[in-house]
Amino acid sequence: MNELIELVWTWSRRARVQRSLAGLLAGLAIGLSVALALAIAARMWPLMSTPALIALSLVCAFFGTALALGWPWLRNLRTPSLIWAREFDKRFALRERISTALEMDNGALSIKNATLRMQQQQDALRMAESVDVRKLVPLRLSVRDGLIALALALALILAIALPNPQQQVLTQQAEFRQNLAEQVKQIEQAKNAIEQGQTLTGEQKKQALQALNDAQKALADPNATPEQALAALNDAQAKLDALRDQSAEQMSSDLQQTGNAMSADELTNALANALSKKDFGNAAQQMRSMMSKDGQALTPEEMQRVANQLDQMARDIQKSDTAMAQKLREAAQQLREGNAEGAKQALNQAANSLDKASNVQQAQQSLNQAQAQAEAARQSVAKASQSGQSQSQGSNQNNNQSGQQNSSAAGQQGQAQSGQSSQAGAEGQQGGAAGQPGGSASEGQSANGQGGQGQTDGSAQGASNTSGHSEDTGSESSVYAPGRVSAQGKQVVLDDKNGETATDPSGKQSTAPGGNSAVPYQNVYGDYSRTADEALKSDEVPANLRDYVRDYFSSLDPKQQK
Repeated sequence: MNELIELVWTWSRRARVQRSLAGLLAGLAIGLSVALALAIAARMWPLMSTPALIALSLVCAFFGTALALGWPWLRNLRTPSLIWAREFDKRFALRERISTALEMDNGALSIKNATLRMQQQQDALRMAESVDVRKLVPLRLSVRDGLIALALALALILAIALPNPQQQVLTQQAEFRQNLAEQVKQIEQAKNAIEQGQTLTGEQKKQALQALNDAQKALADPNATPEQALAALNDAQAKLDALRDQSAEQMSSDLQQTGNAMSADELTNALANALSKKDFGNAAQQMRSMMSKDGQALTPEEMQRVANQLDQMARDIQKSDTAMAQKLREAAQQLREGNAEGAKQALNQAANSLDKASNVQQAQQSLNQAQAQAEAARQSVAKASQSGQSQSQGSNQNNNQSGQQNSSAAGQQGQAQSGQSSQAGAEGQQGGAAGQPGGSASEGQSANGQGGQGQTDGSAQGASNTSGHSEDTGSESSVYAPGRVSAQGKQVVLDDKNGETATDPSGKQSTAPGGNSAVPYQNVYGDYSRTADEALKSDEVPANLRDYVRDYFSSLDPKQQK
């Protein structure tokens, strides 16, 4: 029985090898098909790089092959010899000799006659030894599965080897992520500088750190898009800019101008130079020591000279710091009266304002440095996402072409309605050309009576003036920027394509020679507003001008006109 059982186990091992070889190429084909599906998907979407795809393909092929080889052994790991004996009885036509012998041996079949049991077992062993297992259990590979695996392998090689446009996208994404990681480090440095600085107030420091934290969190997000990163940096810049003290900047400018305007005098030259250089800390020291010259008290004539300079300073800074101007006048009055001690006290109080200006200046410098780092990060992110900007620009160009066609068609319509001659037709063509990028759409309205749905850059001038505009007809008013005033007190105006400044509302208004517009104003505004929003999102508009653009189009909104 031991020989018979050993023979059954030998047959079982060969049967498992046969099943492994039969499924080997099928498993390889399955692994290759999975890899091919991934390779095709990687050509449609930026899923993975070529080296990663090659590695993953090898892994799929290996696991498919390994599973095919190991599955017959894992599946029959606990299969008893009696089950194998029954299988071989059928495959080798042994008429249940092997399984009967094993059942008699383990007591499943009770045979009390020992001679009969021995003869049956000997007969089973004899028949088993006569089996040609090599012939009945051949070891061969599947030709069909091999051809399928070969075809899949060739297709996979082509899918990987042929140029894949998604690889460039992946490269740009990797560079973009690396750039974001670098900008996160830069913002961290800006945060450390603000935390260690002593010039900002507690509230200013808190708000500045919060703005930088929000931007840093957005940049560190692995799913952040270029638009989201730029929006986060723009928001941080806006919040930092809101912390700046505009009145302090105006005072700093006035003090500098005061220093430049002071007359040359050895008694006040040091103070004037310090003010001109915006070195307000030094200026405060010079102001406190102004009542002596080389350790000697000032003469009455010198007091009069200093008093005149202080009066001039008071006039120059009256608007930005009334309290300091008042102290300077008091000091000048005390000097004219010969009261050196009273003048000194007044100058000390005026110098305190300079100390305050020095502290505010240092705080402004801290904010300026944080803003500069945020701006550098914004420019770096914008540069890293140039591909996305190119696609956006391509879309804008398509919109421009469509706008030019609409403008030209509108010119022809205006020509038909007005019943003008060929000269009017030429004016209509000129109006269509006015819708081109950078052109003045208001000129196009004058020429063809239509005001076509122009393009991106001309849209700001293509919309009618907010004052005196009718929803049914065109406006005779020239286009101008809304009353937005910069920090320096200068009004911001828009330029037309010839570099000329648009007519101010208070100036002379031009009349459209071609008649009123046939396109309702509310139909044109939507296209202009959407184009402006796309330009803001794609970083085409500098950060310092975005508020002007938003205010401009908000003022043109028909809903706001009612």
